[in-house]
Amino acid sequence: MTDANDDEQRNVEYILLAEFDIDRGAILKHQYPRPTGADDSHLAELMLPDGAHARESDWTMFFLNQKAPDDEGRVASNGPPLLYVLNLVRTKHDKEVRRGAIVKAMAVCTRHRFIHIYQAILMLALENYYRVPTVDTLAELYKSVNQMDLSCMPQLSRHETTILRFSDDQNMFEERFVQLEAERRHGNTLTRDVGRLDAPHDPALAELGMSASEDSARRGDSSRRGTRNKDRRFFDTEIVYSGVKLPIRVPMTVYPEEISDFSLIQLLTTFAGGLAAPSGKATHPHLESSGQYTHPIVLLMNGLLTQKRVIFLGHGKPAGEVANYVLAAVALGSGGGGVLRGFANRTFPYTNLTNLDTLLSFSGYIAGVTNPAFEEHPEWWDLLCNINTGKISVSSALAVPPAAHAKSQADALRRSLDSVSLSRNRSFSSRDGKPDKWNNLDTEFVQDLMVAIERHYGEVAIRAKVENYVRRFMSLVPLYEIERTGTTKLGDSAHIAATADKSDGYSISPGDKESRDHEIAFYQSRIEGFIGTQAYHNAVADYQSMQSSCFIRGIDIAHMVYCLRNSTNLDVNEVEAIYKRLDEQVVTDEQVTELLASLPQSQGGLQPLAYGFYHPSPAIRLYTVRLFEKIEGNLAGTRYVRSTNFFHQCAFSNLRYAFSC
Repeated sequence: MTDANDDEQRNVEYILLAEFDIDRGAILKHQYPRPTGADDSHLAELMLPDGAHARESDWTMFFLNQKAPDDEGRVASNGPPLLYVLNLVRTKHDKEVRRGAIVKAMAVCTRHRFIHIYQAILMLALENYYRVPTVDTLAELYKSVNQMDLSCMPQLSRHETTILRFSDDQNMFEERFVQLEAERRHGNTLTRDVGRLDAPHDPALAELGMSASEDSARRGDSSRRGTRNKDRRFFDTEIVYSGVKLPIRVPMTVYPEEISDFSLIQLLTTFAGGLAAPSGKATHPHLESSGQYTHPIVLLMNGLLTQKRVIFLGHGKPAGEVANYVLAAVALGSGGGGVLRGFANRTFPYTNLTNLDTLLSFSGYIAGVTNPAFEEHPEWWDLLCNINTGKISVSSALAVPPAAHAKSQADALRRSLDSVSLSRNRSFSSRDGKPDKWNNLDTEFVQDLMVAIERHYGEVAIRAKVENYVRRFMSLVPLYEIERTGTTKLGDSAHIAATADKSDGYSISPGDKESRDHEIAFYQSRIEGFIGTQAYHNAVADYQSMQSSCFIRGIDIAHMVYCLRNSTNLDVNEVEAIYKRLDEQVVTDEQVTELLASLPQSQGGLQPLAYGFYHPSPAIRLYTVRLFEKIEGNLAGTRYVRSTNFFHQCAFSNLRYAFSC
């Protein structure tokens, strides 16, 4: 046993080995270095998924130490941490054994959300176990994965992670990497030099005419040259197993609710098919926001945000494929993995009937199954996503909440018909040719996603669109609470109410206020279903934590950037107030980093701020120059300024010179 400090540095906590016994069924053969504390039979069933014997290999994922929420939707913060389990099951056919096949599975349990980095070594280790079926094989694997060196991997803050995630410059934060690598080399050099001093003098070394310091300096320069032109969105390391060096690329830009390597694009394209036929039953206000013609993606999003029980069924499909859909759904509901928390704790990437009691103890679980028996029991789920057909079904057993604020039938019919029109024509149907956001907020979002996918946008870009959508929804929740109850836990109630008609941190320009009111009315049922969920309670806790940890206080940076980027009817006083507050509040290096996190390079970078260079008001031009000077003094900000449009750089240089004179 090791002490607590060693536990924190461990890459992998447990290695598990399960196999199928012809007489006893699925059994857990080994747990190394100690038992996990979970039920052995439960682990064995999860490691040997349904139909595993019919495939040469399959991957499954599941989590350990999940905590069921209480009646109020809260989850205890104490207890062991959530562990992510990556499992490989393999079938080897052998005519000399009963039933002609040997089925074994090996799994790693880790705190790392990027569990896919262990796939290659799991394949080697399981192959070794087939040859040498002893616990020593597990011990060798355990030692190898925990010797993987992550000491030179920078610990980026949330804002730095966001900047790097959407950066066009793959060398962003290069200095952080180089500094850690230099410190590592310096420590190794000192160790070697001490060893040389303790060793007997060798005349042959003196004849070389090179001191130890010169040698280390030369090797250091060579190492620095090797660090250039690396993609710093990944940290490169290696695992040495059985004499084989396996290169490992650890992603540096993983959001809290992003687990393993999944495809959100695959989820969207699978379930973005034709609209379901009207069922004739009453619509559920939390789910079917556009009546019976609600788009399937919106239906799924509503179910995730209002904490409904969601099942992904893939009959006859590999368990690993089903699990990827589940993990993609987690990213969808949490806003690309970076807006809301609490989804992973109630997620079961793969499960089966033996785990049914545990599954039903979680309100609002997200689970992946391959057994079609689940489809025959609508009382077990609220939404069923059939991967084979691409259809999403609402459970016939799901009751409509009596306290829900029902919308009028005329409004529901109007929005339903409009959704059908948009789905078929892929165009907006307002009289003036512009998007009718009162009716089509969700359909506009889905169309934006589908167009981006058709244009071959990458995963990060698609997840960014989902993040912006959920973030915008979350900005409406405190406004709705204040309008209905006069208070909110997701913001400063007094400050929001006091600045409702001012150009301040929470200002809403006159043109935006009408749009905001329409959005709140449109999402009213979803907001009511969201309040009280586990994600809501976590958002409240995150807001309270942010108040003590954020560097920019008293203003809403994200809202200010939103106004500068999207509002077309801001008057001079409003624009000047925004630039003035930014100039006053953004002073330190940490505050500049927080500002840059709201200006991702993939969405234009400093473009919204650069418009101030060309404003008729001298005061706004001055505030803009002062802001850019502070940004230029930041390590990441320097790269931001260099990547701006050539004309913006010229304007910055000329105005800075003019104001300095």
